[in-house]
Amino acid sequence: MKKSFDLLCYAAVCTLLLSAASCGGGRSKPSPISRVSFTADADCTGHYDYTHTDTLYDEYCEDEREADDVAVIPYTEECGVKIVAVRVNGIPMDMILDTGCSGTLISLAEANYLFEKGLLTDDDFLGTSESVIADGSVVENMVVMLRRVEIGGAIYCDDVVATVSPSVEAPLLMGNEILDRVKSFTVDNVGKNIILNLY
Repeated sequence: MKKSFDLLCYAAVCTLLLSAASCGGGRSKPSPISRVSFTADADCTGHYDYTHTDTLYDEYCEDEREADDVAVIPYTEECGVKIVAVRVNGIPMDMILDTGCSGTLISLAEANYLFEKGLLTDDDFLGTSESVIADGSVVENMVVMLRRVEIGGAIYCDDVVATVSPSVEAPLLMGNEILDRVKSFTVDNVGKNIILNLY
């Protein structure tokens, strides 16, 4: 019998203030980030290729390519936070860039949706972890494995360990579990890009 995410999660409320806490449990060294390759046809249409990641062509068929060791990820800003377009196990979502969060956080709503679509299975359930929330109390949350998180249509991470907030309204946070996979990163506040130095 399949587990229900509603039954596995606890009734504590996780808010954006988790950025001051440890959002993820213990984890092994993460796998590196890989590129998504965009193959442009003659008419500037094309497709993304997840099997050959040595070259990235931009979506608008421009002549210039990004350097192999740099990826530029655009973001939008809302209420003072930076939001990045991602795909979690193939499903489009928005995540808040949160450098104060040790891991990756998704809400119960996203976890249930992925589970119902068969994109999150019993095998992806890793157990539970403890988090300290804003009032100093400790809550226990479910931990799952996200098989692939694609970021900005340019790069992807496999086997991302994520904490599931028991709140369906909790924001999705992209923290250091993903950022630690790159050599370094900077934020271009003028151009609204996150620049990742991959190697």
